[in-house]
Amino acid sequence: ILILSLSITGLSIRFLADEHVPLSQSLVARGLVCLALVFGWASYQRLSLVPKSIKTQAIRALIAGLALTFFSMSYNWLSASTVAVLSNIDVPMLVILGTLIGQNSRLRTKLLSLLSIVILAIYALSLQQQAHWVLGVSVLGVGTVLLCFGYFFIKKSMSEENEAITVFTPSIAIILYGLAQTSFEPATLASWSSLAIVGVIVSGIGMFGAYYATMRLYELTDITMAEFPTLLSSIAIQPMEAVLFKESISVSHLWLSVIFVSVTYLILRTEKIQAQA
Repeated sequence: ILILSLSITGLSIRFLADEHVPLSQSLVARGLVCLALVFGWASYQRLSLVPKSIKTQAIRALIAGLALTFFSMSYNWLSASTVAVLSNIDVPMLVILGTLIGQNSRLRTKLLSLLSIVILAIYALSLQQQAHWVLGVSVLGVGTVLLCFGYFFIKKSMSEENEAITVFTPSIAIILYGLAQTSFEPATLASWSSLAIVGVIVSGIGMFGAYYATMRLYELTDITMAEFPTLLSSIAIQPMEAVLFKESISVSHLWLSVIFVSVTYLILRTEKIQAQA
């Protein structure tokens, strides 16, 4: 479910960007669709949508909204496949940053993390022929860093609040961020075609599905292994994007993605073994 949700979300956001749907309107519409699903879910499960810790959820909304905004913005310059692959740099980066602040990691884990970062650097440099690739990678990088903090708050939110609140907060966040951005974008709905409406509905469903699946995974396994389906989605999305957007698959990018996912999987396994030791 997580792999499918992440894939369809990425593809629909790229489609909306190609359709020149303003970012603000895309965020608001996606948030409203996801919010509608949250209301239905909360009503069915009889869950309260009033948070116990408003301060924690406010901070989470600030970070989640900003992260999702930067991610969505990066689709203006990068393909859905590129966003899916490069956003996974958070796994090796967390290992490297943890080492700098005194967190113990095996030498193997550190070397594998450096190797995976080098692989992603090669992947990013191979995008030089694309226009504005530096801007796209920079914007995506900011979103990825914010997402690292978001993982902590999702876990914290799950321990303090019910599941509906966990999805409710980012839904509200991107609606508010989208509304705030309307003052910087032309107020027009002219670019909204029937396919764009379908695209935004799919993106909202995908967003809800991704959060729901992530919560289920956090219950079943540790936070590191819960990241593995996200890695697989970066491979699965590439043939899907090639078919839907009638593009040829970059064999070099696909192989780099497979190698990166393989190396990162070894990092996750090593971290899990060390945690159980």
